[in-house]
Amino acid sequence: MKTFTVTIAGTERFDGEAPYTWVVEAPDVASAMHKALAYHALSQDQRLCDLEIDPLHTFEGPPPENCAYYWNDLRPAALKADGAGERDHLAQ
Repeated sequence: MKTFTVTIAGTERFDGEAPYTWVVEAPDVASAMHKALAYHALSQDQRLCDLEIDPLHTFEGPPPENCAYYWNDLRPAALKADGAGERDHLAQ
């Protein structure tokens, strides 16, 4: 499995909120996007048709060290270390 960063804007974008960034493990970028979309829709109580993937902030690998934005780590090792809850990060 590879690590991918997927950024998704939901209905919060209409209120001026920043999109959510999810770090997931998947075999390929399409699977990573599907996993992040499903998690975002369920955790934010939003419909899939209201979500948009930000292609400029979706890539293979974790966010860069100095990205200056929060991200949610959904990789199994991070979830296990955090007690099965999503883990937030701010890379600095």
